[in-house]
Amino acid sequence: MKERATDLVSDLADVLDEVARLVESLDERRWAAPTPCDDWDVRAVVDHLLDLQRNFRVTMTGEAKREDSAFRDNAAVLPAAFREQGALERTVTTRLGPMPGATALNILTMEHLAHGWDLARAVGHTPSFDTATTERAIAFATLMSPKIPPPLAASNPHGRSPTTPRQSTGWRGCWGGGWGGVRAAAVVSGRAVAVR
Repeated sequence: MKERATDLVSDLADVLDEVARLVESLDERRWAAPTPCDDWDVRAVVDHLLDLQRNFRVTMTGEAKREDSAFRDNAAVLPAAFREQGALERTVTTRLGPMPGATALNILTMEHLAHGWDLARAVGHTPSFDTATTERAIAFATLMSPKIPPPLAASNPHGRSPTTPRQSTGWRGCWGGGWGGVRAAAVVSGRAVAVR
């Protein structure tokens, strides 16, 4: 079990590093580029990921939320927090509700994998996500898809909600009507995966 937990934390660290590399490669003209998430440009996707990082950082470390924390700073702190003794077994409270730390870890990895793909696609890059990491994320997303509702407005820094008619296409375009990270991860790995 310890080996599996180490793999999961390494998956997060690797995905965060790859997405940070993509973010650091952006020049000024790329920030307004459209992404596969309807109504979200590159800046909105990066803001969403930063918001997730900052909130999960509070959840896992107990420190006060730092609105100024940078992508690389969070990318260093988060894996270390998940490596702490008992971090994956304990129940943590997130905006999606209470869940085991391991579930929070997998959600954070899946979000960065899916939105890392969105960013790469938007700016014409090819992300180098590890195939085994992608496979584990697909397995997790497939298992959790029926259990996790579409994101709520409270977890979206841009105020988009699946129940707001004018903006619902933004979520549908990004989430594919289900937990679309499965679809995005499948595209990253070149696999066709049915989303229930």
